[in-house]
Amino acid sequence: MIPKGSSNSTTDIIEERPTQRRLPGAVSRRTALGILLPLLPAIPMAAQEVDASRIGEQAIPSATVVSYSSGNRPDPFYHLSDETREKMRKQNADVEITRGTPPPGIAGTLVGNAALEGIAIREDRRTAIVRGADKRAYFLHEGDRLFDGYLQTIKEDSVVLIRETKMQSGKILTQDVIKRLRKP
Repeated sequence: MIPKGSSNSTTDIIEERPTQRRLPGAVSRRTALGILLPLLPAIPMAAQEVDASRIGEQAIPSATVVSYSSGNRPDPFYHLSDETREKMRKQNADVEITRGTPPPGIAGTLVGNAALEGIAIREDRRTAIVRGADKRAYFLHEGDRLFDGYLQTIKEDSVVLIRETKMQSGKILTQDVIKRLRKP
């Protein structure tokens, strides 16, 4: 490189420094020091001072004792015994059995997805008009099955559907679901 004042040829060679690109949100060193320097007095003196005679040794910080107070709660770090694991397995065994893929039509409609559209009353029987999950209307009578239950009774302004939940332990839980024509 040739200095700017001296000339070896007709053109002067000037050294150019590459421009540094900063990422958006990047902080310069000067700004970072301006932020961190006021925080230094907050650091404890033991952490700031280093004994020159102990530079070769590693400084061991004083140990802090931490205790756990359960407060009538089970210790989350306690190893469960085989007996406790067996109890928990029995409690979790009572879960709902999956029913698989629902068939098409009203037989594949869940009780929660069925919508009562109307009721037809005749002298000898009542018919409920129910919209299924496939958005079609179906004419149901008492005792007709849905995917997870059946139609129990048809009243003048509502129907009672029974939702059946089969548990893994063999129990069958039932729940009455009332669908009304009009909101009271």
